[in-house]
Formats: sequence, C-alpha cells, structure tokens
Amino acid sequence: MVKQKMKPAAIFLLVVAVAIVLVIIGGIWLSTDTNRALRLAFTPNHTFEEDTPDPVRDYSAPASWAALPEEPSEASARPEGIVDITMVPEVDVFFAHPTTYLKKTHWNAPHDASIANASVDLRAIKAQASAFNAAGLIYAPRYRQATVGAFFDETGSGVKALGLAYTDILMAFDNFIAERNNGRPFILAGHSQGSLHLLYLLQHRISGTDLANRMVAAYLIGWPVSLEEDLGALPDIDACKTPKDTGCVVSWQTFGLGGSPANLKTYMEQTIGLSGQPRAGSQMLCTNPLDWQIGSNGTRSAHMGAIERANDANAPLGAPLKKFTGTQCGTDGILYITDLPGDAWQQYKMAGENYHPYDIPMFYMNLRENAVVRAQSWISTQNGK
Repeated sequence: MVKQKMKPAAIFLLVVAVAIVLVIIGGIWLSTDTNRALRLAFTPNHTFEEDTPDPVRDYSAPASWAALPEEPSEASARPEGIVDITMVPEVDVFFAHPTTYLKKTHWNAPHDASIANASVDLRAIKAQASAFNAAGLIYAPRYRQATVGAFFDETGSGVKALGLAYTDILMAFDNFIAERNNGRPFILAGHSQGSLHLLYLLQHRISGTDLANRMVAAYLIGWPVSLEEDLGALPDIDACKTPKDTGCVVSWQTFGLGGSPANLKTYMEQTIGLSGQPRAGSQMLCTNPLDWQIGSNGTRSAHMGAIERANDANAPLGAPLKKFTGTQCGTDGILYITDLPGDAWQQYKMAGENYHPYDIPMFYMNLRENAVVRAQSWISTQNGK
C-alpha cells in the first residue's frame, strides 16, 4: 500500500526545519576565501521572505518540462558515432537538472529566466540527461531551482529557497507518476541540486511504497549521500553494489588525485541525514563508475568514453574520448581520477581539484551502458517471477 503523501506546504516546512539542514558555512564545494567573494557576487541582497517567487508550474502542461518523450528536446542527443535507439523502451527516466540560475535577482529562478533555461536545455539535458536515453524515455521537469547563491548563504534564506525548489520536484514527480508513467519501471537521475532533491524524494515518495518496487535505480550524482544516515534510513533502498543491482542508489563526487574535498567533509560533519541524526562520522557513498562497485579502484582500460564540453552550447555532442582516466574511491568517499585531464576540462573546475561540473560528462559512456544494464536487469527479474 502506498503511503499517504505529504502536502507540499508540510514538505516545505520539513525541508526548511529539519530535512535539509544545510550548514553550508563557507560553501560545500569551494574554498573559504573564494566563498566570500562568491557570496557577495551571487547571493541576493534581500531575504527569502522579501522575494516574490513565480507561482508553481502546471506540470500537466508540456511547457513545464524540459524533456518529454512526445516532445522534441535535447534529451534525444547522442554522441558523435553513437546511433543506438532506446534499448529499453519499457522504462522511464525522471531527471532533475542541476543549478543553472546564477543571478542574485531572486532566490528561486523565475519561469522566464532565459539564460538559466537555455543552460538547462543545452547543457544539462543535452550533456547529462541524454546519457540515459538508451535506457528509457526521459522526463525532465523545469522547476524553480534555487539560485547558486543559496549554497553560499548563511542567513537561512538559501535553505528556504532550496525547500521551495524541492516542492516543485515533488509536484512534478507526482504528475509523472499519476499522469505519465502508467505503472512502468523508472530510473531517478540527477546532478548536484537535482540529486539533492531526489535524495529527499526517495524518503518522501518512494521508500515504503509500491514505487520502491518499480524503481530501477537512483543515480544521485554530484551530491554527498551518507551510507548510514541517509540510506540507512530507507529500509527498502540500499546502495548499488554490482552493475546489475536494482532498486538501489548510485552516487559519486569527482576530484583530481590529490584534490582537497574539505568542504564536502564539512558538509558530512555538520548536517543531519534522512535518519534525523548527524551525518558526522558516517561514510559517504562512492560508486566507482568504471566497475559500479563501492569503494573500488577502476583501471583506465575500463573507461568507455568521456564527452568533452563544447564551447558552443549549440554544438552537437562530440565523439566519446575512450580510456580517458582511471579512478579510485578514497576512504573519504570521494572519487579521485588518476589521470590529469587536458585544458578543455579545466575551465569549470572548482577549487581543490573539484571536477563537479564534469561528474557526468567524464563517465558518460559508462553511465550510458550501465543504465541500460540495470533497466534490462530489472525487467529480467520481473519476467523471472
């Protein structure tokens, strides 16, 4: 039996008061000195209460989605030389995009934020969501994402902006399940802010419900997930341990070898997990995308192809760069790349050798293949019952 759903207002208060206790003092991904400048550059000068967010989108309308199977979108993009079609058409993919709204005008992106919307389409959907288009039909909502400045805020307004964004993800997912999914198996996939929202969606919409049995996997890439205090609070959802596991969670954060993930560690030490207990002392999930095991090392020969970010966002995806790098999961739960990428991978690299913007493009083809493998594994398991 499906649990009774929480009302959006109740979810919002829960997120603000308890669930997303983002003690992001000095920021999650960036160095302290850099944070001070970024806080001034990107954090709105007014409080969340003084803002006037746009009304919630109508998710029954196609315009409220960045990708729908029946509408043309960048989700159908394929790397140069890749001509496969959707190999598992029986599966759906619900994708939550990362932060693309960089202005300080509002705490949450307005519907007509043209630059942010274009970045969702030409960057997030084309270079991230498309990695799943061989594994299923892609549904990607537009939502009132929190501005990037929310992650540098110390006043509480940033947390509230993230809570508002989360209510949109919940409403979009409810529409997806009620009107679009038709009882099919589904993959959850996201990056960064999108993965944060999907982590809480696992608790509020999936765990303990019939939907847990239909979830192929949740790819929560680019956001820290505690094995004990996040997944430990979901009795029917575990971390994926093999390439074919289903009903489970995948997550990694990409750093250069010798990088400094100090702020991610601060996040783990100073925040509250889904369990309601501190994440301090718990282990961050590191799924190695070269072999899909937890805490492992992956050889360069297992790398199936990275997709380089084009300077021109309108350009098609390039050819996969095979054997791009080896990887190793550190004891700290961070995925370290063992080979130094070229200049094309330095433009958006963050402080401390943090390759956060490249979490998906660096492992695009491995991710593309694995999503298909898990989808087929789920179907095979069901057919064998």
